[in-house]
Amino acid sequence: MERLSYINALKRAFLMLEKQHQDQESARYLLLELTGWNWTQFSLHQKDLMPTTLQKVYQQDIDLVAAGWPAQYVLGYAWFYGRKFKVSSDTLIPRQDSEAMIAQILQDNPTAVDLLELGTGSGALVITLGLEGNYQNLTATDISPAAVKIARQNSHQYHLPIKFVIGDLFQPVRGQQFDLIVFNPPYIATSEIELMDSSVVNFEPHQALFASESGLVFYRRVFSQIDQFLKPQGKIYLEFGFQQQEKISRIFQEQLPNWQIDFFHDVANHPRFLRLQRKEVKK
Repeated sequence: MERLSYINALKRAFLMLEKQHQDQESARYLLLELTGWNWTQFSLHQKDLMPTTLQKVYQQDIDLVAAGWPAQYVLGYAWFYGRKFKVSSDTLIPRQDSEAMIAQILQDNPTAVDLLELGTGSGALVITLGLEGNYQNLTATDISPAAVKIARQNSHQYHLPIKFVIGDLFQPVRGQQFDLIVFNPPYIATSEIELMDSSVVNFEPHQALFASESGLVFYRRVFSQIDQFLKPQGKIYLEFGFQQQEKISRIFQEQLPNWQIDFFHDVANHPRFLRLQRKEVKK
């Protein structure tokens, strides 16, 4: 194998990903993650020759990304709220969009007794809330046993006790009520598959991405059941697609006329998540 400097290995990776019409930024991301450097440190070492073992690993990772694999699945982890979380093709890759919702929840409710996350996936949201806030009892559900296995591993990594239960939405927590509920539901319409990035469609779990009724079925389901599972002063936070606010508002008006809904924007100033509570609850 021809020994390459860090900068030449990066340039070669850029060209390879460009040829395969993949995101070139993944080349930089992978190299920094593999070395543990920031960009300044890379600049200081860019002309150094890469160790042969590292160069081989980097090339193998670039080959996978060139074939369409998301960089986070190649590494086996993703960053969320400043922490690493194990991910696999059984879980969604946590997105920065969700960090705005986490920040709002922590601002609104820094303490609570019972918190529930529906559809936990990797567990990144409930674990982050458990580490950043002061919540006594954490529960998380998911319909996928494989996803729950990953979430458990992440919770053990951060030594955070969470009750994980397998099942669809509220089914595993029948008869219980919570102060806070958080849910990032599948909200992409199946008709939009052809418009999406191939790395998402080909590698991330479809049951965590796509939903029927133009992506809105889970809002109808949650709105129809929420009164049973939320304590009188409780709140629920749900993410949604940035073009869905108007449709969700109409569903809300039909199903929960005696509740209050508030919409919030993400860091890109797109409508991204909502908060529901009974009208008599003060903020």
